[in-house]
Amino acid sequence: MIKNYFKSNFFYVNILLLFAMLSFQKNEAQKLFVGDGGEFYLQKDMDFTTNDKEVAVDILGEFSVEAGSDWGSDMEYVDGYVTAIGSGETKLPTGNNGVYAPIFTKHTGNIKGFYFNSAPPSGSNGTNVDAVADVEYWKLEGNAEITLPWNDNSGIESLVNNNGGNLSSVAIIGLDNGTWDLISSALTNTVNGDVQNGDVTSDANNIVDLNGFTHFTFGIDHQVVLSIEDQEMTNGIKLVSNPIKSTDEQIQFITKNDMKNLQITLYDINGRLIKVFKNIKTSGKRGTINKPNLRSGIYLLKFEHEGKQGIKKIIIE
Repeated sequence: MIKNYFKSNFFYVNILLLFAMLSFQKNEAQKLFVGDGGEFYLQKDMDFTTNDKEVAVDILGEFSVEAGSDWGSDMEYVDGYVTAIGSGETKLPTGNNGVYAPIFTKHTGNIKGFYFNSAPPSGSNGTNVDAVADVEYWKLEGNAEITLPWNDNSGIESLVNNNGGNLSSVAIIGLDNGTWDLISSALTNTVNGDVQNGDVTSDANNIVDLNGFTHFTFGIDHQVVLSIEDQEMTNGIKLVSNPIKSTDEQIQFITKNDMKNLQITLYDINGRLIKVFKNIKTSGKRGTINKPNLRSGIYLLKFEHEGKQGIKKIIIE
């Protein structure tokens, strides 16, 4: 049955290629298009090329590749859904709006992907997510270890520099019921390259159930940003009340030891600076800062003292 499937699809691909070649002779600018309900199947290692940078796929069409395929480049990619048939290590050659952003996968069973060169949907940040990228995102289905790439237009430099300056803190995050969470456990993502060009891979020891998330993009792993001393400082700070009422005039906190010259910086959940409080002093291990006029939502407080930092999330009701 499987042999018949591949044979029939191999015949189908060759027929498509024949029609495509005839079309290109008439109009060299014509691109390959997979329409509503159509499917284009590409076998692994097949010598295949198009006459245009983008293979356009209708939202109800499908470009399929055999597991193990590594077809695709910044000169030839698929703008639409790509499905890898079977299990193995496969590159899904996705791209959009002139940007090539392939998904590298080690998958069990079929896997499906789509890339969007636009801002991902908004959502709140999960416990270990400090910030969310705002340039691009992917949709994925299946079960796999995945690697997502970035280039100099992905905004990774800003994402990193505005959130601790640690490149290894970049992680793959997924949107689940309005919350952006790490798709793998904290401290398990692997980062390669630099802020201009690189990639990040999910936990190599655990396959991700991609169906548990609706969208995927880059985020900052809170645990990587903090050093051991920073984590100790974070654990040594407690907010007197959290959530905080919008009518409260102050934010009160307790520290493990009394401090002088403490600096506290307030950010919104997307990492945008709101206010800096300098030279804060605690007495009896208690301290306060005046609360700005804030809308309801989640915010970040960064405490800095003698070269160490701690971060606390606060909720304004």
